[in-house]
Amino acid sequence: MTSRVTSLRDAYSALGLEPGDGPLAAKSAFRTLVKTLHPDVTEPTPQTLTQLARIVAAMELIKAVGPTGLDLEISSNQAATGLTRTVRHGERPLLVRIPAGVLDGEIIHAVGEPDITITIRITASEPVPESPAAPLVESADLDAFIHEYSRPSAHARLARWIRKAQSAA
Repeated sequence: MTSRVTSLRDAYSALGLEPGDGPLAAKSAFRTLVKTLHPDVTEPTPQTLTQLARIVAAMELIKAVGPTGLDLEISSNQAATGLTRTVRHGERPLLVRIPAGVLDGEIIHAVGEPDITITIRITASEPVPESPAAPLVESADLDAFIHEYSRPSAHARLARWIRKAQSAA
């Protein structure tokens, strides 16, 4: 048996779980297995140490790849009409489409990111006079998102500079 864990399916199976069980079940199973396999409790043999290394690697992979939860506050008017927002997760901007009629505490996913969940928090807002419906996409958020994804990366700029230098030579 090897301590190598290469996928989430391998990680969950190393802990004796199914992939749909989630990170909380994985944490519980990890603690239970570590309590039985730890060298202070069990005689350290190559098999027990390999199994211990495998479950530690599995838990590290689940933590690294596992889902992330973010909170997003919107007003009750925005919740009623729906909107599109960008949020930052570390250095990455994420596009979030909030449907009209979303409820407080509802969980949605970022566009193209099934592992990142966004919990909607609705704040009380003052009454707004009747006006035409607000656009679904706020232009400042959309402009920032487009700018972030249309800007060439440092690698692309370096490659362009190298190609330009080679063509000049």
